Amino acid sequence: MNITSKSRYALKIMMDLASHQEGLTHRSDISARQGIPMDYMDQILIRLKEHQLIESTRGRAGGYRLGRLARLISTFDIFKAVEDGFAPVQCLDQGTACFAEHFCQSKDAWSTISSAITESLSGIILADLVAARQGVGITTNSAHECRAPRRTLNQFGPSASKEGATQK
Repeated sequence: MNITSKSRYALKIMMDLASHQEGLTHRSDISARQGIPMDYMDQILIRLKEHQLIESTRGRAGGYRLGRLARLISTFDIFKAVEDGFAPVQCLDQGTACFAEHFCQSKDAWSTISSAITESLSGIILADLVAARQGVGITTNSAHECRAPRRTLNQFGPSASKEGATQK
């Protein structure tokens, strides 16, 4: 599993749309604000629309908007929509098999890791990312620091230890 430029650009597009919810947003405006090449952005918009994450209206007054509330969209939803596969190892992708699958010692470990990644990304919500970007709840004065949303201990799951689940 890689976080490719498709995922990075898709997140930028979704955050832009969530930040400009007062109507339809033209794709050229998103491209200009986010520095995304128009041809590449069109490919990503198609995938986001296929997964009902965005809606579009054609015509001169047309544009794009979120397909549902930003608080109902997770980063996992976004990444899954634009990536061809989202498993950390090939054998976990549906329909693929590995020659060593029946005696592989690490397949169960990779399955656990994949579940943890999915759960973590599912807990990072678009509305929270936009709010953090707009300064709501940010405790640092550094405009250049990129921070992930803060997580509480119980957000790490029931098996997380206090030593391994510290906040930044």
